[in-house]
Amino acid sequence: MSGSETVRFEVNDGLATITLARPDKRNAMSPEVFTDLGDAAERAAEDPDVRGVLIAGDGPSFCAGIDLNSLGALAGLQGSGFRSFVRVAQRPYRVIARMEKPTVAAVQGRAVGAGFQLALACDLRVGAEDAKFGMLEGKYGLIPDLGGSHHLARLVGPARAKELVWSARMIEADEALAIGLLQRMVPEGELLKQAEETLRAVTAFSPVTTALTKSLIDRATETPLEVEFEREAHAQTAAVQSEDHREAVAAFLERRAPRFKGR
Repeated sequence: MSGSETVRFEVNDGLATITLARPDKRNAMSPEVFTDLGDAAERAAEDPDVRGVLIAGDGPSFCAGIDLNSLGALAGLQGSGFRSFVRVAQRPYRVIARMEKPTVAAVQGRAVGAGFQLALACDLRVGAEDAKFGMLEGKYGLIPDLGGSHHLARLVGPARAKELVWSARMIEADEALAIGLLQRMVPEGELLKQAEETLRAVTAFSPVTTALTKSLIDRATETPLEVEFEREAHAQTAAVQSEDHREAVAAFLERRAPRFKGR
């Protein structure tokens, strides 16, 4: 991603940081940003040395949604041409939501439309006190088509999700925290530090068990209990047979910190 002008990609001590880097445009999404973000997300997902991913935005806003200049151009696309664009736009959201590694969004300022949906694609969200969220697609005769409705309904319930999408109203950080959209609300100057601390805390143990439990939890609301028991049994079998499990037991007996390798 060193050649990208819209997205930065960095890896530090096992954590990848993907940063939207268009502060002059409030990190609005253009076709180029969708492509670059998808490339960065796939790179993080495929890198065996990356254990977790932080999604951030440069400047005072996390992401102001789709670039309105792009929106005008998209209005002329029809049929297969528009569907091709939608697939390009959806790619990073799908990769972020489905990767086995924990993902954390660090949100400051406005996260609206495509920006709100990007935060929702992550497993966890840490927000600055000035964070504001809004699903504004309805104002432009559009629907959320980047997975936002799917994630929102599971986080806050169907009725509240409908209210937020249909009304296109903005919600402040304190309300987002109260209804479960945010896991933590922090002072503005501490956002990246606190978000990274959160990501390090949830990647502190075996990547094997982290991936297994992420898959189980993501499907839990749609899985009957008996099916869940079967999936948990298969997952536990994989965990018990992993090198990480043997390392954890050895570290406990030897009274030292475990050295997990994700195998």
